[in-house]
Amino acid sequence: YDNATDSFTDQHHIQFSFKQVYNRTDKYGFQRTIRKYEANQYDDPEGYHYSITERGNQRSIQINPHWEMEKRLIRVKLSSKTGASIYAKRKIEVEPVFGNLKANLAFKRLSVRGLEKAKNELGIILMAGNLKKMMKIILSSRQQSQKSSWKNLVNKFFQLLFYSEVSFVPATFVCGKSI
Repeated sequence: YDNATDSFTDQHHIQFSFKQVYNRTDKYGFQRTIRKYEANQYDDPEGYHYSITERGNQRSIQINPHWEMEKRLIRVKLSSKTGASIYAKRKIEVEPVFGNLKANLAFKRLSVRGLEKAKNELGIILMAGNLKKMMKIILSSRQQSQKSSWKNLVNKFFQLLFYSEVSFVPATFVCGKSI
C-alpha cells in the first residue's frame, strides 16, 4: 500500500487505484464501509494480462479499513510477550481438546440450533470426552488380561453416545444381551 497515492501494488507490479467508497449491509443489519480499488489499464500484453480477470473485467480489491485496523491491533497483541505466552498456553491447554473431539470422536458440528440447545449438546460432548479420559485411566490401572473386555465395553459406550441417531437404543445394543 502506498499512502501518498492511495493505491496498492501486487506481486506483478500492477497498481490498483482508489475508485470508490461504499457501504455493505450484512444479513444481520450490520453496516460496513468498504474502499474499492481497481487495477489500472495497461497497453502492453504483460500488464494487460494481469490487470483483468478471466472473464475480461478489471481486477479489483475491496478493503474494509476498520477490519484491517482490528487485524493490526491483534497482530501487535499476539506478538507482545504477554500475548505470546497466552497464545502458547492456548495451544497446550485448549486446542488439543477440540482436535480430539474432531479427529477421534468425529464431532465436527452441532446438530441443534439455539444457544441453550447448543450449550447442552456441547456439554454432553465434552462430558463424553472426559469420560473417555477417565476410562483410559481405569484401563491403565487394570491388568492386561482384563483390558480387552473393558475396551469392548468402552467402545460400545461411545458407539451408543456418538453414532446413534435414535432417541431410544435397546439394551442389546450396549450389552449384547437382553436385560
